[in-house]
Amino acid sequence: MSDEKDIPVLTDMIEKGIEIKMSDLGLDESPDSGNAEPFIVNSETEIAASEAEAMDPFEDNPALEKTIRRILDEHTELAWQEIKLAIRRHLDKL
Repeated sequence: MSDEKDIPVLTDMIEKGIEIKMSDLGLDESPDSGNAEPFIVNSETEIAASEAEAMDPFEDNPALEKTIRRILDEHTELAWQEIKLAIRRHLDKL
């Protein structure tokens, strides 16, 4: 397994002006087309998911859930802005 530092960040790629293709992101195939790679979950992931379900930290802590949802919403908005910027830059090059 590689270090997270080895994984290029989409924002870094956008800032450097690197051309990003949908295939680079694994988004060029529709799951309905039959050509997409199958999504495979390994047993470690399944075990971790079942353990996480058994220990739900949000169950009795609505304040924690609200805070995490707010943070997630902020990050989602920032990611959406970066995606729109990347698309706009790509279209400007055409």
